[in-house]
Amino acid sequence: MSEKRTIAFTKMNGLGNDFVVIDARREPSALGSDDVRVLAARDNPHTKGCDQLLVLRPARNTGDVFMQIFNADGSEVEACGNGARAVAAFMATQGACAGVIETLGGELRCNVPASPQAGFIHHPVVTMPPPRVAWDEIPLAEEMPDTSQVELHRDLPPAFLVNVGNPHAVIFVEAGTAGLAAQYGFQLERHRLLPEGANINFAACKGDNVIELDTWERGAGLTQACGTGACATAVAAFHLGKFENHNNEFRIEPPCARSQAAIDGQRQSGLKQDDLFEILVNYNGTDLTQQGPVAFEFEGEAVL
Repeated sequence: MSEKRTIAFTKMNGLGNDFVVIDARREPSALGSDDVRVLAARDNPHTKGCDQLLVLRPARNTGDVFMQIFNADGSEVEACGNGARAVAAFMATQGACAGVIETLGGELRCNVPASPQAGFIHHPVVTMPPPRVAWDEIPLAEEMPDTSQVELHRDLPPAFLVNVGNPHAVIFVEAGTAGLAAQYGFQLERHRLLPEGANINFAACKGDNVIELDTWERGAGLTQACGTGACATAVAAFHLGKFENHNNEFRIEPPCARSQAAIDGQRQSGLKQDDLFEILVNYNGTDLTQQGPVAFEFEGEAVL
């Protein structure tokens, strides 16, 4: 019988998209896919489950830390936008209010405007990798010159395909984003054109550069918020000319901005009335940044 291990963790969330953060920089910890699934399970009595598990390891290059990202199904992925903000806030509690997080999807420059303490809400700013829209960089299974209008399903509008550290499909609709994400997310995630899978975003444009967004995350399913999905959607809106006067700023409303239950849950974990329930994305055709709230929930130890 294998010897049991105790894993220290910090539970955090960004707009309801929740994380188990494990700092393995000083005490290396090998986690297999089975371990990840146990820690991420919603019936785990210690962690209470999570959408993504984030493991901090020593930097591999010139950054300050390497962020290893696992989805709840045990798969390792390249990027997590909300997770990057959570790690930025976590690092700031240790005195590093600015720095570089390395990921498989690229390096992320981060800044936390105010030095945080556990239990408070903060709004880190993360500079994302330059978006990639070439078919072989997304990647797609076959060559195509234009990835901005790709039909993934005959009953849906065409999708804008982009990689913002991980692959995304953005589909703009008039309304009903939540129902469409629930109905089509699973099958489109595994579309034949997407050999590595993709996050599927259904977006609806509203006034004042506001976009309502529901995302089906690859390997995780429906989520309360998706930071890279917000970035991909802003990039798509910019290139498709969805707003005449966007001033390079897009306000992305995830499900928690529309769900009273999610809002109540956020407030229980620290969000105040005047905290933003949205992700602010700035994109000028080249530079891409995102900013949004992050909450510390609790610290604990789990047994594997």
